[in-house]
Amino acid sequence: MQKFIFSTLKITILIVLATTYSYSEQGYDGDKAKLIPGTEKPTTKNCEEGGTAYIYDDYVIYTEASGDFDGANVYIYAPTSGEQDPCKMDRKQAHYWIGVGEYGGVNKFVGKYGNLLFLDQWTGRNFKRLVAINIETKSLVFLDTYTKPEIKDGKLNYFKTLKSKRESVREKIPCPDASKWEAQGKQVLYVEKMSTDLDTMKKTASNEFSCMPTDPIGTTKPRSYGH
Repeated sequence: MQKFIFSTLKITILIVLATTYSYSEQGYDGDKAKLIPGTEKPTTKNCEEGGTAYIYDDYVIYTEASGDFDGANVYIYAPTSGEQDPCKMDRKQAHYWIGVGEYGGVNKFVGKYGNLLFLDQWTGRNFKRLVAINIETKSLVFLDTYTKPEIKDGKLNYFKTLKSKRESVREKIPCPDASKWEAQGKQVLYVEKMSTDLDTMKKTASNEFSCMPTDPIGTTKPRSYGH
């Protein structure tokens, strides 16, 4: 009898381990997604088709690389739409979708906060932009050049990147280490600290200016995007 119980227990443990391993192999991981700090933490699934599903309580967001352009197409689903497997949801059943080049840049999903969906955009110039879309109204509610974003206490805090080719910008923001950073292959960003209330979407400028080094973003013009 004891031998039977032990064998049964052993089989049960092996089944649990096998199930856990299989679940991990599907690619679910809520901690490795490179999203804006302070945004909601999803469960993520890396799909066989090459896309990624971000699974939230109220929406499932699926991103897939465009076959023609850099960046990704972004599909937003209500949790009950499509099949249970978030990788196999019918694109036609999406609540809303955002094309790779919509809003004038190369789109990449970088987080969700409440009803706001955030996209990082590379415009082909020497700065990046952050875009926020209201999922319910399917409307653009925020757009700004940025670096180092973080959401805290209902506010989006970030540094607005300024056009460093303007002489007035360089004169206004002393940056004694700029030459050293450029010699190291870095790009110099001239920035102003900003805050945006995510309830009202009102921006507040701090009038605090500084400079910082970053890896080069690129200077190639983006290709034209169409839908």
